[in-house]
Amino acid sequence: MDAGLNKRQSIGYLDFDDKSGNRINSNTLLEDYYKIIYMEKNGSIIVDFVEYSFTENVLLFFSIGKHFQISKESRGSIIYFNPDFYCIAFHDKELACGGLLFDNVFEMPYLNLSTNLDILFLKLISSIKREINQKDFWAEEMIKTYIKQIIISATRTLIKSNNDSQIISYDKELARKFSQLVELHYRKHHNVSDYANMLNITPKNLNKKIVSEKQVAPSIIIKQRIILQAKRLLANTTLSIKEIADYLGYEDYSYFVRFFKSQTGLPPLSFRNAL
Repeated sequence: MDAGLNKRQSIGYLDFDDKSGNRINSNTLLEDYYKIIYMEKNGSIIVDFVEYSFTENVLLFFSIGKHFQISKESRGSIIYFNPDFYCIAFHDKELACGGLLFDNVFEMPYLNLSTNLDILFLKLISSIKREINQKDFWAEEMIKTYIKQIIISATRTLIKSNNDSQIISYDKELARKFSQLVELHYRKHHNVSDYANMLNITPKNLNKKIVSEKQVAPSIIIKQRIILQAKRLLANTTLSIKEIADYLGYEDYSYFVRFFKSQTGLPPLSFRNAL
């Protein structure tokens, strides 16, 4: 395992394999990094309390703050970078990957890799590793070019696999933008009407289009995102329940406790103690 991560790095990589005996997790990699993970077949990973196992080589895309643990039997590589090096939000207008590969509140984005795709992405990942080790004047721009190629190729493949077309419909684009906005504002804005206003659409129409596109109501997506962050904080910090409620925008501590229990079946403290 290459463990060359330090807090000053804006771009780096880790290789992991079944011989290291170590589990790679979100504590190993600082939370304020985007991650692109290449995992060989038969690997498994727990992402935000859900376990995924893969029978093919896969490429996964993790937003900042996502919690994960890769099983010690898995093999692969992680490319990590922070927004100072390559900002997904800044490049979104040209790449349209926000809310799809990154900041996707509907699903965990990953690609099953065919032989041709596997060769392509392994080549790009190897090129990034080589440039990181170059550490010369041109390396940074070269790495950004390779990251951009990965994002474009992955976005193109996902869109093709979803609707066999590279033309993004209005409803799909609306869902993508809604996903981005929820990820950005879930701590402050808890109501569908808040997001409808941001998207210049009526709450009724937003509900109709998100349900049609994703088969789930936007109100549920907002609640799920809030609960996910509450679970992350309960599992990975020592913040009190009141501090977590404040962080998530709930001034009424008792209301937050009731809300959490209604969504998970357990009060926050019981959830933490059960981990």
